[in-house]
Amino acid sequence: MARRRRQIGWLALAWWLAAGAAWAQALPGERTTIRPFRGVTYSVRRESRPRPLAMHVVEIDLKAPGLRFRLTPPAGPRETRKQTVLAFLTEQKAQIAVNAHFFEPWPVPKGDDGSADLVGIAASDGKVFSPFEANPPKSYAIRANAPGLNIDANNHASIVHRNGANASGRTVVEPVTLYNTLAGNEQIVTGGRATVADSDWNKKLSPRTAIGIAKGERLVIFVVDGRQSGRSEGMTSREVADLLVRDYGVTDALNLDGGGSTTLAMADPNARVANVPVGLGDAAGTLRPVGSSLAIFAAPAAQSRPAEASGVKAGRFRRDLAPFAAVAGAAILAVMFWKRRGGGIVFRAVDTARS
Repeated sequence: MARRRRQIGWLALAWWLAAGAAWAQALPGERTTIRPFRGVTYSVRRESRPRPLAMHVVEIDLKAPGLRFRLTPPAGPRETRKQTVLAFLTEQKAQIAVNAHFFEPWPVPKGDDGSADLVGIAASDGKVFSPFEANPPKSYAIRANAPGLNIDANNHASIVHRNGANASGRTVVEPVTLYNTLAGNEQIVTGGRATVADSDWNKKLSPRTAIGIAKGERLVIFVVDGRQSGRSEGMTSREVADLLVRDYGVTDALNLDGGGSTTLAMADPNARVANVPVGLGDAAGTLRPVGSSLAIFAAPAAQSRPAEASGVKAGRFRRDLAPFAAVAGAAILAVMFWKRRGGGIVFRAVDTARS
C-alpha cells in the first residue's frame, strides 16, 4: 500500500509540474504597474506573442483632484512650434506628455523653420486654432473630417465631430465647449467596438500612439514601440483597438500620430522618456520634434509604490521556470515507467526522505 501511495504521489507531482509549465506558457507577458501620481496608473507591458512588443499604458482617473491638461498652444509662422515631447514636458513642468496630431509639412523640408500645421481639429486652453480637415494630406492614412477628442475645463472627455453647417470647420455638433482638443487619423474604437478602416496603412506593424475614453470616467493613453527587431516590432491599428477594448474597457478611441513620432515622457520626479522612440531615421532612442503634444498635470501620489509585482503576481506559477518544470515532470514520469517495466533504475528519493 505504501508503495502504491508513493507512486501516486510522484505521479501527481509530475502532472503538477507539467501542467503548471503549460499553464505558465499561456500566461500574459510581464507587466509592471505603478501609481506615480494621484489618479494615474502607469503600466509597462512586454509580450513575446504574436511578436516581441513593449507597450506603455497610462490610465487617468478624470475625477482625480489636481488634474489638468494642456495641448501645445499656437505659435510660429504656421500653427505651432515643433518640439520633442520631452522638451514640451519640461517646458510646461508637466508630469506626463504624449505626442498628438499628425502634422505638415512631412517629410521635413530643407530650410525647415521649426513650425508645423496640425492635421485636424485642435484647441489649447479654449483657443481653437486648427480646423477639421475635409481634404487631409496623406489621405491613404488620414480620414476626412476625422473626429477629435475634447477634454473640457472640468476634465470631461468626449469625442467630437465636425459641424457641417459651419464652413470654418472649427465647430462641433456636440453641445460642448472645445478646450483642449486633439485629433488623429481616425476613430479606431466606437461604442466599445473596433472601427478600424480596412487599409494597407492600418495593417502595417508600426510604433503607435492612441488615446481613448474608458468606463468609469477614465482616459487611457497607449503607446507601443516598433521597428526594433527582437525587442518591440509594432502593432496594427486593429490590434491596438482590440487590446484597448478587451484589456482596458475603452469605449471610444482615436489613433494619433505614430511611427517615429510615438513618444511618452514622464517626470517622476525627473523628466525622462518612458518608451524607446525611433524618431530620427528609425534609430532607437532618438527623439523627433512633433507638431503637438498633450501635457498632463497631476498631483503627487500619497505613496508611489508598485500596484502589481513586476512580471510575476504572488501565487502565480513562474513563467521563467516553466521549461525546467516541464523537464522535471517528464523525467519523473519516465523513471516511473522504467521502474514499472522492470528497469534497473530505482527511484529512492522518498525512502531517503523518511530515513
